[in-house]
Amino acid sequence: MGTDAINPDGVNWHYRSEQFVVGLKTGQFEKTYQHYHPGVTLMWIAGPAVEIVKQLYPEESTYNHYNFSVFHFVAKYALVVVQLILSIITIYLLSKIWVSDGFKGFVRSIAVVSLFSFEPFFLGNSRLLHMDVLFTLFLFNGLLLAYLNLLKFRWVMGASAGVFMGLAFLTKSIGVGGILFASLAGGAYVFYRIGFKPALKYFLSLAFPFVATIFALFPALWVEPVSVIKDIFLEGERIGIRDGHGQIILGEYTRDAGYSFYPLVLLMKVSPVVWAGILLLLYVCVIKIRNNIKANSMRLGSALLCLREDKIWTFLFAFFFSYLLVMSVPSKKIDRYMLPLFPFMALSAVLGFEQFRIRYFYRLMILAVLLVIISSCLFHPYQFTYTSPLFGSTDNANKIIAQKPFGIGIPELKEKIIEKYGYYPRVGFIDTKPMRAIYMNSRIFDIRVNGSSDYDLLILGINEEIPEKVLTSGTVFEKDESVYMNGLEYWRIYVKKVD
Repeated sequence: MGTDAINPDGVNWHYRSEQFVVGLKTGQFEKTYQHYHPGVTLMWIAGPAVEIVKQLYPEESTYNHYNFSVFHFVAKYALVVVQLILSIITIYLLSKIWVSDGFKGFVRSIAVVSLFSFEPFFLGNSRLLHMDVLFTLFLFNGLLLAYLNLLKFRWVMGASAGVFMGLAFLTKSIGVGGILFASLAGGAYVFYRIGFKPALKYFLSLAFPFVATIFALFPALWVEPVSVIKDIFLEGERIGIRDGHGQIILGEYTRDAGYSFYPLVLLMKVSPVVWAGILLLLYVCVIKIRNNIKANSMRLGSALLCLREDKIWTFLFAFFFSYLLVMSVPSKKIDRYMLPLFPFMALSAVLGFEQFRIRYFYRLMILAVLLVIISSCLFHPYQFTYTSPLFGSTDNANKIIAQKPFGIGIPELKEKIIEKYGYYPRVGFIDTKPMRAIYMNSRIFDIRVNGSSDYDLLILGINEEIPEKVLTSGTVFEKDESVYMNGLEYWRIYVKKVD
């Protein structure tokens, strides 16, 4: 829950959640559409939570740099509680899938959720006021429910899957892929195994609740359904596919990081503990494939039996491999977009560790989880900046894929500024939004817009350079202080040189 970050997107979602509540209270339902993502679930969580505090303390109902931290904590607390509940649901659903394994299946379920929950990068993102972890949990639970509905059809199970898929879509529009896969691929499977009518029944059990959930929880659709849906997908296409997103790869700036970006992100952001389990699983599969081919070289399909021994793995692999391919196409690529793969990778790792004899399985699970927790909490207190030790130091990893400031350490930076340079000195940033949330607005400036005479301190985040406008202004700034995080020089403070 700590106060180690105020991400710029989180500041945006505070404003959007506030407007969301205003729209609900005044009946201006069009206000509940704020962004193409569309982040509706996040606004339902953060908006009412902050509104309760405002009603209890009406004199503090307006955001300012004094009370923002309180509102931020309340919004984060509400989000973390929801994420905790969703994680418990994940344990329950996995236990249902592995119910025939008894206590071992229950331990396996806890191990899977513990592994991905305490993965440093996943944990760092779960502590931000953002959508990616929330989306991941909605999507993963929706897929598990759809799989359970494939095992044994029940209307309530299909409806639950449709609801979770709807919540995933209301969180991020890419969630539409979840319902498409679950309903179409699942429907095709049922059609192949049983017939048309059961397949249609399966499809409808997901589709109707999906649509109903979206319309019930997204008031903007009550007044402008066609316009809002159209805008969500058109804006997603424009920003995600055509506009791209700035990244620095091997020291070179690009708006499209290419197809190798996400595999590299997964290698860098997933801990060696999880990768070790995945490699064990792959090793066992390779051995079984070799043995199956030797036993019957004419039937290559029999070589894939190892992938069908745990059908949930095959079902999830089909989706998440497709997700990885689809996400690699748009020019906009951000490392946290790979968070949805973390639960599947943790599941794969647990299945890999399970290849050991059963008497070692429980000890191995405890050891793996402890290693991940220790890595998260002791060696990487700023978990968002985590990079795998396989890449050496965090500084080495930063030279491969450059870190982004993203508001990490902003509260600590503010304390450093006031402690060393006095009461709210005039400061300049490239991205002013995180600091504006907790700093006196009249004393903070955008160095890309304002003249260098407006501020006394110039502050750069990691991998940010002094703008050309400042370099040619004639004003000289000298580096005076740095704030380090996980071995990285994350913030640099430059003082204006006075002749």
